[in-house]
Amino acid sequence: MMVVVVACNRVESPKPTPVTERYRLAADAAALPLLRALANAYAAANPYTELTVEANSRTGLSQALQSGHIALAATSLVPPPPTATSLWWQADLALDGVSVIVHPQNPISDIATRDARDVFAGIRNQWEQLGANNIGAIKVAVREEGDGGRAVFDQLVMGDQPLTLDALVMPSAETMMNYVALNPEAVGYAPSARASAQPSVKALALDGKTATPANLSSGDYPLSRTISLIGAREPQSELRNFVAWALGPQGKQIAESLGYASLN
Repeated sequence: MMVVVVACNRVESPKPTPVTERYRLAADAAALPLLRALANAYAAANPYTELTVEANSRTGLSQALQSGHIALAATSLVPPPPTATSLWWQADLALDGVSVIVHPQNPISDIATRDARDVFAGIRNQWEQLGANNIGAIKVAVREEGDGGRAVFDQLVMGDQPLTLDALVMPSAETMMNYVALNPEAVGYAPSARASAQPSVKALALDGKTATPANLSSGDYPLSRTISLIGAREPQSELRNFVAWALGPQGKQIAESLGYASLN
């Protein structure tokens, strides 16, 4: 008897082509460097995820989330909820501070909270009153109302003391730091993580404490705020994976490398 063996070629099923998932994100001035760094690191490790990060104001973030223009936002001052019965989805990401900044030529390296209040109120308007001779009159710069840094500074430094009418209002953190960098007489404030990375300005210690991640975590630095992720709804799919990664060990490591304090 003759046996015939027929060889069968195996036909492999076609592999599905990966589909790139694209998301638009946004952040305010304090959170922008952190969100961009997180998005870039995650996209580098996940080539089929594209995360675009844009800058926006607190009001702009709220409008963009409600309209669906962006899927997720990072902010230092959470806007009011979209409706009385609908709250933001929210996850706390890191801590940042607000640093009083001056020109690098200014000899002052520390300022007391009460002195900062007097300066921004116009009660003290000459640098020699603070021990900085040969600089002249103090030029005060502040951020616009609604900015997260302004909210923290007004609450914790100014209290019920009004700002000087001579204060110049800066529309962005970049404008603030550029103004101070170009004017030896100037004083302003900026997000601590951004100020510490900018050699053209000098961040002052406040009441003897600098805005280091350790001092922010311990509460020793008085001007701190939480950077939060918010969304119109809970993130799903690959965006949910990004959020979990950002809140995890790798995200915390990136935050600390940029001068933010990670949250436990």
